Amino acid sequence: MAVPGYAGSVLFVDLGHGTARREPLDAEVARAFIGGHGINYRLAYDAIPPHVDPLSPENAIVIGAGPLSGTIVPGSAELVVTTKLPLSGGIGTGAGGGHFPLMLKSSGYDHVVITGRAPQPVYLRICDDDVAICPAQHLWGRDTFETVDELRASYEPCSVIPIGPSGENGVLISVTSIDKLGTVGFGGLPAVMGSKNLKAVVAMKGSRGTQVANRVGLVRATDRMLERIMGYHMRPTLLEGGTYSMTAGWLGSLGLDTQSWDGIHRQSRNALACPSCPMGDKERNRLREGDFSPMVTYMTHFMGERESSGATTLDNHNRAVRRLDALNRSGVCMMNFHHTMGLLGSLRAEGTLTDADVGGMELPASYDDLLRLIHMTAHREGLGDVIADGALRLARRKGAEGQLLHIKGCAPFIDLRFDSLNTMSFAQFVHPGRPNYACGGVGVYVPGRPLEVFLGNARRMGIPEQAIGRIFSGDGFNVSRLTRHAEDWYSLFNCLGMCHRLYIQRFHSLEGLAEFYRYVTGIEATPGELQAAAERSWNLYRHLNAQAGLGRTDDCIGEGWFRSPWGAEERPVRGYFGATEFTWADMEGLLDDYYDERGWDLASGCPTPQGLKEMGLGDL
Repeated sequence: MAVPGYAGSVLFVDLGHGTARREPLDAEVARAFIGGHGINYRLAYDAIPPHVDPLSPENAIVIGAGPLSGTIVPGSAELVVTTKLPLSGGIGTGAGGGHFPLMLKSSGYDHVVITGRAPQPVYLRICDDDVAICPAQHLWGRDTFETVDELRASYEPCSVIPIGPSGENGVLISVTSIDKLGTVGFGGLPAVMGSKNLKAVVAMKGSRGTQVANRVGLVRATDRMLERIMGYHMRPTLLEGGTYSMTAGWLGSLGLDTQSWDGIHRQSRNALACPSCPMGDKERNRLREGDFSPMVTYMTHFMGERESSGATTLDNHNRAVRRLDALNRSGVCMMNFHHTMGLLGSLRAEGTLTDADVGGMELPASYDDLLRLIHMTAHREGLGDVIADGALRLARRKGAEGQLLHIKGCAPFIDLRFDSLNTMSFAQFVHPGRPNYACGGVGVYVPGRPLEVFLGNARRMGIPEQAIGRIFSGDGFNVSRLTRHAEDWYSLFNCLGMCHRLYIQRFHSLEGLAEFYRYVTGIEATPGELQAAAERSWNLYRHLNAQAGLGRTDDCIGEGWFRSPWGAEERPVRGYFGATEFTWADMEGLLDDYYDERGWDLASGCPTPQGLKEMGLGDL
């Protein structure tokens, strides 16, 4: 496929047989699904059996870049990884930033499909036609950062997706990152890699550059966007304070103290950015004094962190940094670890768990015990073996499933009772494979913004006026109908290979993305055609999970979300603007609205055969 913006090939690797082959990227598939997670899903349809055990050799890992990856388009450094996840049981896609898409395409590949199980630990190295399955016994047991450092020392310039001990030991709440910074794999991707004896995937700098169709047009469009970005009034705050400073307003509205650490964090933080990103929201953190100093670590974010066990404010900040460092190095998911620890504490307090069940450890755990438990979880030792499987499996074993708040077996990112029923929180429940949390963003997160801001973002995203009429009323919006269009917007970014973080996506529009796509590929696609491809990809995503057995019942928002966290009394959930109160009885109606907006079957919550046919998916 000799089309600018595309490398033109798919790499298929069978670890069990030790083979690798290159196949041309199908031009019709690329036109229908654009790239990124869209093509990942089309490849997954053939590569991942619907009811396969996620940790069996028959499960596949599909890695994908987008047509804008490797270009100067601001934010075009997103990689997407699709597999059947062991924590949710769904087919999910994680997205993370870094150099990997650029490196992969420089070797001539847009996508990689990995199947089978190697007889011994290996890593996959990709460089042009030199694709090698290399022994990794010397890396087995090393943490994620050590693995990246070791492989970089041998192959720089390169990009690395590693696993730590959590992946090696099949920890279901495992997570990893690209080059220490781009988080990917919520839901257990590292456990899938570990089940294949795959310690890492390394993409080296190849000999091929990314070709673009209209270099002058691309440079001019990029310059116009960069001028706007550089004038963004919050950019200095992001560069100096990172996600911690940027989320201060939102977290403050939830009752968290975001001021005491802000100055300390700015002193320890150095901004890091993905290729083509002018924002630098990731960071290297250097602790120069106080607890755990001197220390250097790397983080994709630092927000919502709390700690009070230290002697000073500085020590508390440093302890939070050290805890996150331990999680990242071990490859243990922060959200699912704390979610499971919360359930352990509740079960211990009510007497469901005995001293023997928790190994004699005090709960809630002390700071030092938490660090030990992170290590124990990554290695499946003692109580860590229980934590490794996540909160839902623990609740089921103890007959406590009814008291656990979870979403498809995974930790929630937003608690409706403290925040609101907005598109981000609603999207958690209907996300097909539950691999992450960010698919409901519409450019507005912090409470208190007027309705006009939502309308402006809706039009920027290209939501049709007819749909805007259904979604927005005089004083609010239908959250479930708006979520459908937020998902399609997110889907388009993942197809193109674009970062969806608010700090960069807020500067893009549907028309602007169509312009970038035209300049890069030379394909004259209208904004509506890009929208249709993004919607098609999301429908295929849902269809894959429907085949795997997930549907409406897995999307349901349980009664527990409407109970006080401190007791059993009912607690209404408020909408974004605060005046509207939702009860548990309202939730089924909101799901109906969401499925109706999608054109899906209301009973199953899945695409209909006719709907798939109308989208060009009838052969599936």
